[in-house]
Amino acid sequence: MLSEFISITNLQRQLKKVFYSKQPIHVVLSNNKVSGIVFSQEAAQLMLDSGMLDQLREELWELDDKETRDLVVRHREGKTRPVLFDGFAKEHGV
Repeated sequence: MLSEFISITNLQRQLKKVFYSKQPIHVVLSNNKVSGIVFSQEAAQLMLDSGMLDQLREELWELDDKETRDLVVRHREGKTRPVLFDGFAKEHGV
């Protein structure tokens, strides 16, 4: 992954430099723990144009959904079988 770590303090001091950086992603740290992520102007525009941010928002929503989380846990424990997408789509009208 192309990223650079930066503290919150340095982010505040160098905000314009970070936003206009050639480095596409900056991982923001607070007390050596991840506090957030900042994308450069170019990376953010690419993600907006491609629809990637919408997909990411959907993935994060699914991670926050109890049923989805439980399904992922059961799958990792080997308690579920893989489902082919074509069969799933046909069954659920997707």
